[in-house]
Amino acid sequence: MKYILRSLLRSTGYDIFRVKFQTHENCEYSTITPYASYSPWLNDTNFQSVYQIVKANTLVDVYRCYELWQTVAQSQHVEGDILEVGVWRGGTGCLIAKQAPNKTVYLCDTFEGVVKAGENDSGYTGGEHADTSQNIVNKLADTLNVKNISILKGIFPEETGHKIKSKKFSFCHIDVDTYQSARDTFDWVWPKLSTGGIVIFDDYGFYNCAGVTKIVNEERGKPNRIVLHNLNGHGIIIKI
Repeated sequence: MKYILRSLLRSTGYDIFRVKFQTHENCEYSTITPYASYSPWLNDTNFQSVYQIVKANTLVDVYRCYELWQTVAQSQHVEGDILEVGVWRGGTGCLIAKQAPNKTVYLCDTFEGVVKAGENDSGYTGGEHADTSQNIVNKLADTLNVKNISILKGIFPEETGHKIKSKKFSFCHIDVDTYQSARDTFDWVWPKLSTGGIVIFDDYGFYNCAGVTKIVNEERGKPNRIVLHNLNGHGIIIKI
């Protein structure tokens, strides 16, 4: 009955299951219920063996974790190492590293909470997600037998970027929650990203992370890049 009702309403141009509920900085937000139900992560045994271990160490849901897992695998041929900025307890960083054993994965975080919150940010004021440590990340890496991570503690890129300034990158995961932190990270890594390289922004489209949505939208229409909006909460930029 729900699907019959939905079809009738959609035929009139209105969907009760997608009612607009918020607006912020000219961005419209509504409930979203995708119709596609394909769930390849359910029978991907390699992914599940890692995800079941890391899921307690990440706030990223299974949909986005699986997209990281698949995308990292598909970018293996691209020259360069991997960068993650915004590590928290290491869940996604170790997931990525497990999928890319032949690349060094640089994990950058203050381990003291969110930084650079400002007027572009709708939900963060600074200091959130400080309930972590390098030791927690290292313990997770040991559990997974991950040997290819390098942790850089401090504000990125100001305090740690110089340590890897000569590196090239094939993949970058930005999960920093605030506009300025995301902007500084993207501007730093883009010139070092190989052609075919991928940047994935977490929290794209989240109402409480309007700054992340803003920076991804600012990149649309610029040369040598493809910008994708995924309903799972990822903004994806591919260098072409």
